[in-house]
Amino acid sequence: MSISIQRQAFIENLMGYRVLIILCMFYMSIMLCNAVLTNRYVGTDLLFVLGGTLTSPFVFILDDIIAEIYGFKITRAVIIVGFLAQTLFVIVCQLILWAPSPSFFKGQEAYAHVLGSSLLRINLCGFIAYIIANLANSYLLSRWKVLVKGRYFWLRSLGSSTISEALYSFIAIIMMELASIPLKNILQVAAISFSIKAIYSIVFAGPANVLVNYLKNLTGIDVYDFPEKFTPFKYLNETSEPLA
Repeated sequence: MSISIQRQAFIENLMGYRVLIILCMFYMSIMLCNAVLTNRYVGTDLLFVLGGTLTSPFVFILDDIIAEIYGFKITRAVIIVGFLAQTLFVIVCQLILWAPSPSFFKGQEAYAHVLGSSLLRINLCGFIAYIIANLANSYLLSRWKVLVKGRYFWLRSLGSSTISEALYSFIAIIMMELASIPLKNILQVAAISFSIKAIYSIVFAGPANVLVNYLKNLTGIDVYDFPEKFTPFKYLNETSEPLA
């Protein structure tokens, strides 16, 4: 099948678009959960993690699912546009918080505590960690997919997610919390956070594998694309090619 026919088949695959939209909506929902819940510590005085730790592993799982079905280039677009959408959410929150409120409104401090400057700081500090970790995750998964000819998704997902979650845990938590808690505690939180993410990856590798196989059969899409050069932000003029 020629490349032009493959492209046309991909464009006309409505089920493929529907599934991608659903996956992207879940992806964006988890991203917003991460941003809002990061400053909510969970645990005790001796042992605690950031609230976002309990939701962020699902971002990597969804990364893997999208990359496995739709390829690296589309996943890269989802990652970048997802961060831009989260940034828009943060900006809108700041603008609303700066707007005047009536005298009877008593919730300004609560809103400002959750959605104020801390959310802006989380978004800015998380940018580097988010881009590095998520792009590395989808890049490794796609590269290994080509090398092993599409086999062992569960193992590739586990490996790429574990590496990426380690990058994200240490980069993001150190940058976000360096001014809030002692360095010793930050490293402890990062280690615990990574351990929790690794457990998520192990637990959900099997279910994700089942879901990927189901969605491949449902959509008829199974993209193999692996760029020769790692270009994180170059995607607007690129297209992924489905298998014949």
